[in-house]
Amino acid sequence: MDAAEQFAADYLKQHALGAERFSKEEMRVSKTPDFRVFRQTELVAYCEAKHVQYDDWLDEQLREARPLQVVGGSRPDPIPNRLSAHIHKAAQQFAAVNPGHDYPNLLVFANADEHCTFHGDLIGVLTGNFYARGGAVEPIFEQFSNGRIREEKLAIDLYVWWDCWKDAQRLRLWFWRDSKHYANVWALFDSDPAAHRKVS
Repeated sequence: MDAAEQFAADYLKQHALGAERFSKEEMRVSKTPDFRVFRQTELVAYCEAKHVQYDDWLDEQLREARPLQVVGGSRPDPIPNRLSAHIHKAAQQFAAVNPGHDYPNLLVFANADEHCTFHGDLIGVLTGNFYARGGAVEPIFEQFSNGRIREEKLAIDLYVWWDCWKDAQRLRLWFWRDSKHYANVWALFDSDPAAHRKVS
């Protein structure tokens, strides 16, 4: 297992939930998420884990630079695109095994990029908004939230975010309030949704 998968399996285990991988035969036939999730012998959800890797764009340029060569420069922020791509792929994986959305879909992020944040980036990609500390809300991410993941993001009932350099207990959760699995999901994790970010 990679770091994201191991964290997801450990997180599920903390809540008395079992993570079962799909067989090689199943994975050859179609896309699958990482795990079926069981409470004892009952299937209760599906789970996919994604690793948000450190962006080494500048580091790579510095490694390859000649002495005194200037590197870097401006470029569009790659983080929203990377997160959108993860959500897009996860939604496809869930749809392949849970086409009727009969069970909750859980997406776990293990984030290794200190420039990528739960509040500043993931929430922006999901809602389209930047939430300033002073309370101002600016719709600067709508090209992502209303782009290819406009509907796909809603197929994921719970987003779990862990920054890899922090203790594994210090994580963030995001629920969709209008999800038909809303109550079931927070009950599975014995979590009060009022204590976490959630939107309609």
